[in-house]
Amino acid sequence: MEEFRDSLVEFLRNSYLNEIIEEEKEVTIDLNKLYLSGFMEVVEFIVNNPFDGLKFIEECYKEAYFILKSETLDEVKIKFKNIPKIFRGERFNIKDIGSKYINKLVEFEALIILASKRKPILKKAYYYCEKCGSSLKEEIDIFNFSEERVCKCGSIMKLIEDKSEFTDFQELKVQEPLDLLENPDEPPKYITVILENSPGIYAGRVRIVGVPIKIRKSKKLPVYDLVVKALSCEVLDGEVKIKLSKKDVEKIKKLAKRDDIIDILSDKLIPEIKGHSIIKKAIFLQQIKGVKKPGKRADIHILLITDPGIGKTVMLRKIAEIPGNIYGSITTATGVGLTAAVVKEKTEIGEESWVIKPGLLVKANKGTACIDELTVNRDILSYVLEAMESQTIHISKGGINAKLPAECSVLAACNPKYGRFDPDKSVSEQINIPAPLLSRFDLIFPLKDVPNKDEDREIAEYIVDLHRAYLDKEVSKKMGLEEFEVDGIKIDKDLLIKYIFYARALKPVISERAKELLINYYVNMRKKHQITARQIEAAIRIAEAHAKAKLKEEVDEEDVKVAINIITECLKEIAYDPEEGIYDIDKIVGMSRKDREKVEIVYNAIKELSKRNELVSYLSIVEMVKDKIKEEEIDSIIKRLIKYGDIDEPKPGRFRILE
Repeated sequence: MEEFRDSLVEFLRNSYLNEIIEEEKEVTIDLNKLYLSGFMEVVEFIVNNPFDGLKFIEECYKEAYFILKSETLDEVKIKFKNIPKIFRGERFNIKDIGSKYINKLVEFEALIILASKRKPILKKAYYYCEKCGSSLKEEIDIFNFSEERVCKCGSIMKLIEDKSEFTDFQELKVQEPLDLLENPDEPPKYITVILENSPGIYAGRVRIVGVPIKIRKSKKLPVYDLVVKALSCEVLDGEVKIKLSKKDVEKIKKLAKRDDIIDILSDKLIPEIKGHSIIKKAIFLQQIKGVKKPGKRADIHILLITDPGIGKTVMLRKIAEIPGNIYGSITTATGVGLTAAVVKEKTEIGEESWVIKPGLLVKANKGTACIDELTVNRDILSYVLEAMESQTIHISKGGINAKLPAECSVLAACNPKYGRFDPDKSVSEQINIPAPLLSRFDLIFPLKDVPNKDEDREIAEYIVDLHRAYLDKEVSKKMGLEEFEVDGIKIDKDLLIKYIFYARALKPVISERAKELLINYYVNMRKKHQITARQIEAAIRIAEAHAKAKLKEEVDEEDVKVAINIITECLKEIAYDPEEGIYDIDKIVGMSRKDREKVEIVYNAIKELSKRNELVSYLSIVEMVKDKIKEEEIDSIIKRLIKYGDIDEPKPGRFRILE
């Protein structure tokens, strides 16, 4: 490599002038830029001999520094990025790392699934011989370390820690991002990454440039494990990047001109389920998201409460196929599997250490967490609330203090506790989700299985055709499962996903007329109905998503009307009081206003009667309130008062007030 030294020093001096002037201690060399600048042989040497190449680049950089600054640079950390595709192909993944890449330079994207606590590790050991006074300082191989060395005089040199050098060390277990899998049906491969000089990375998507090295796990067998020693670890923003051609954009713009394009695409987003058009539209808009602003989330949270047999798991798994989205079932995961776990676990280094295991909400950062069988224990409630509102999860345990990103939409589903959804009961009574968490959902939809002869026949026919379509291409084509045509444009899953990602990147601004419509909606609803500011926040997000889906620069009245319609359809199902003719938000998270008034009537009656007798009979309560409340309701109200601790029943049929 010596024949390239002078020209490389000159290149580094010119290309990294700012880094030299600013005296940066870490410098990242763009290998593709180096390759295109004529240093093909140098880059090839670095790729095939990364540690020697790293040392050579460091020497050249220090020379360039000396030429410019007229002083010696003691230490600089060189990192690499952008290995030319000629060496590793168009896309290099974890699955490609094998024995032929041992001690070669590789680059890949990955998702962190486990991260150890950051700890100091010996980098340069200082050995001293007490007999002859000789000393030795050398780089340490963490997999082949000894506290002693043999001196030239034959004596044992001892490690002197106070004179040795340490760096921050971390171990990561990473897996292939799901959107980069060639075959989505195959489980993602994973590998361990050894990260020195770590700033503390605990979650997210990263780009690793490093060297696969072998570790022998057993002295009895000549079998080795592979780990990657990272030379650099770049934390990415988590946003999945989808490549769109000029033709793709032309097709998307043409499709967006159709008035009914959102209805068409939302229906085909989940073709396995027939009907439920409003819910499908809401889920489609959820994937596009609102507009991100400081302190305001763009993500739309949706909860589906489904009667048995509706197909909630099919819906969630279908949405999880969109790049960046993650599916998980609470029946197969612990509560902390939603947020993040801090546990002690044996690592590749061979010792037990505190590690973070990012949960579903962290892994779905920038995408959608599709959560099946949602139920949340009280011990993790605060973490889930934080994740859904502020979109972060704070961890403080085992010496690890970290703030993990959880900027994702939540699409959750659960079954009613009593089998089928009852519109006369509050939502919180029917599911195992605490009221504070329920209030974080923008939309809550019950999917009810209501017998209807005509609809049942249509659904049965659709299900049978689905089964036929898997084996009959003509049926599949007729149903548009694999692809369908709109205005001469063939739309398959790939183009549908591209449409979503293209629309997601837009940032329409709310127009003055749309603003007035939103304000009037909120004010008018507040006059008659018990709604809160959360509903107008949800309306804004949905309206923005609708405008983005139509590729608009402004959120207009049409977008707001669609948002209001979706929210109204949702409230009709979960918060409408037919007797009062109003929407009552309290009915979602607890008792409706009407039920609360009835409870107060019974409680006040017991309180009044207890002034005459400490124990109040059931019959006397019925007699006192029968003009205001039906007798069949009184028993359940009394049971509710006992449950809440307002009264008790010391004798059968006799009640008293608990102060």
